[in-house]
Amino acid sequence: MTLLHHGITFLNFDRTYEHQERLTAAFPHQWIDFTELRGTSLYCSPEAFQSISEKLSALPDKGLTFIGSGNYHYVALALMREIHKPFTLVLFDHHTDLNEGQIGSLLSCGSWVHHAITGVPNLEKVIIIGPNPLADRSVPESVRRQTVILPDDRPPSEQQLLSLIPTDTIQISIDKDVFASRYAKTNWSHGKLTFDVFQQLVQALSVSKGVESTDVCGEWPIRPHEHFNPKTRQWLSLNEQTNMKIARFILQRKNRQPNLTIGA
Repeated sequence: MTLLHHGITFLNFDRTYEHQERLTAAFPHQWIDFTELRGTSLYCSPEAFQSISEKLSALPDKGLTFIGSGNYHYVALALMREIHKPFTLVLFDHHTDLNEGQIGSLLSCGSWVHHAITGVPNLEKVIIIGPNPLADRSVPESVRRQTVILPDDRPPSEQQLLSLIPTDTIQISIDKDVFASRYAKTNWSHGKLTFDVFQQLVQALSVSKGVESTDVCGEWPIRPHEHFNPKTRQWLSLNEQTNMKIARFILQRKNRQPNLTIGA
């Protein structure tokens, strides 16, 4: 694969990865603790986003970033702001995240793609695989012009997908709610994408394009002591299995860097 970076980073917003020990033990990684950072769930305050951006900017290698639940998907915006060449965002998500925002211009997990299109100069196009194509009807035309939505029940062929991408460089962002529920359990509605189709598309992208970074969200958010609940433990295990498959497939190699923990 044409990965431009090969590190793995876990962002600890919601403690979900503390309960995915097989995953974190399988790959040397960088760990950033944001559990004490306020103003981050669903909506992100400007101060919190600045802190997140600074921590990520200081990392030497951000190949694959595990974010946490979909409540924090806006972190992908911080990652793409560090891409200093024309690029295309390829987003696997059951939702468009193109909303303008319900609280003024405050960044949220549902508006970060809108913020990216209107505020990241090097972003030339957004390809979203997973939502209903009618989901962008309320999106302003200026934003819609830069976006292509492809439903997960009629995914594109590899060549069709590649023909839509105008740049040599891409960022891949994955919300596991795009998958059928047998692959993941998230706190949002699920799509129908199979892992085999996902793998075929990402393989084609990675062979033909330079992948600047990849991020993954869609964990089940857990409250204190909820991990003792058998059903929750089942969901955590399911998500961990899919995360392992994604990491092994994306990287396809052993990362020999030591683990590094960074406080918020």
